[in-house]
Amino acid sequence: MAERVDRAGETVDDVRRFFAEFARDYPDLPLYAHLTSAMSAEADLARMLLVARPGQARPVLFLAALHDLVLRRPDVPAAPWFARAAAGELGDGDDPWPDVRATVVAHRAELERTIATRTTQTNEVNRAVYVAALLHLACRDVGDLPVGLVELGASAGLLLGVDRYRVGLGDLVTGPADSAVRCHGEDRSRDPLRSLLIPPVASRVGVDLHPVSLDDEAVRWLQACLWPDLPGRLERFRAAVDVLRDDPPQLVEGDIVDALPTAAEAALSAGPARHLVVLTSWALTYVHRTRRDQLAGHLAQVAADGTPVSWVSAEPPGAVPGVPQRDSGHAEVNTVLAARRWRDGVEVAPEVYGHCHPHGAWVELDPLPGGGDRAV
Repeated sequence: MAERVDRAGETVDDVRRFFAEFARDYPDLPLYAHLTSAMSAEADLARMLLVARPGQARPVLFLAALHDLVLRRPDVPAAPWFARAAAGELGDGDDPWPDVRATVVAHRAELERTIATRTTQTNEVNRAVYVAALLHLACRDVGDLPVGLVELGASAGLLLGVDRYRVGLGDLVTGPADSAVRCHGEDRSRDPLRSLLIPPVASRVGVDLHPVSLDDEAVRWLQACLWPDLPGRLERFRAAVDVLRDDPPQLVEGDIVDALPTAAEAALSAGPARHLVVLTSWALTYVHRTRRDQLAGHLAQVAADGTPVSWVSAEPPGAVPGVPQRDSGHAEVNTVLAARRWRDGVEVAPEVYGHCHPHGAWVELDPLPGGGDRAV
């Protein structure tokens, strides 16, 4: 019998390889590394991911579906292991797989329904660390012009609240001192930032194929997409939801390329916004390479009347068209901080600011082109 193939042409062997690669790439995750390693040997269970939407047959979708099941059914055998992982209580000798496997087998049909209908949506609020750095650096030449902030691939738009969070990078902090949301990253730069200034955010617009409202069921799925092995993520996520729930960002449903003009117009027409800043953070990997230049084309049209426009990005090397590639010197680094900017109707030279941990745990900035002053 022919090997079963999913809608994107991936086979069971591909899925098993994906699980093995996840376990190899994330050995510091006590629960998820263990589970993905075990799943790589389970051909029958790995078939579950073949019902996923094209491009979604990834271990993180299976893990999110399992986490969602645990959140909805705290009595399943797998649930105590998730709680122990979140509390940092898993030891090297612990083996969660028998209980997790029993849960997967008993609830397979339910898990497959989730896998077939959901997509993973990462809402790691600590990414606000590098978003704050990007805003500081990209806006330094236009001072404190009010910003219309647009995030492409925004999910629930939690990063759009960056100015409402207390964000620290190294010894620097920005944002309200009394904010319940606390984000922090290490500044590994040889020449660290001397200030961290975020311009006033006048409007917030997010674009996503499947935008997430901040109601209870939607929030549960976003919580399920978080990795319980990483302490503090859940608490930070819940705090950000509480901060934004009373005054949420505007969310636009649609393809991030096609919907960008609508989102840009909405951001600039709301209140005193005078500088359009568009953020992509690990969103371009879901956009075909042949379409990515269209984003820059849309932004050039917005900038044609002289409106300052900045596209700030935290993406894998080579993902953003027009941004020069620069060797980080670290084989494991795969997130590049950069900006493309339009001023007075024309695009200025793109800038690569440095590299970072994909969840904001640290930032390593390069010297600015021309010896620019980061304190500005």
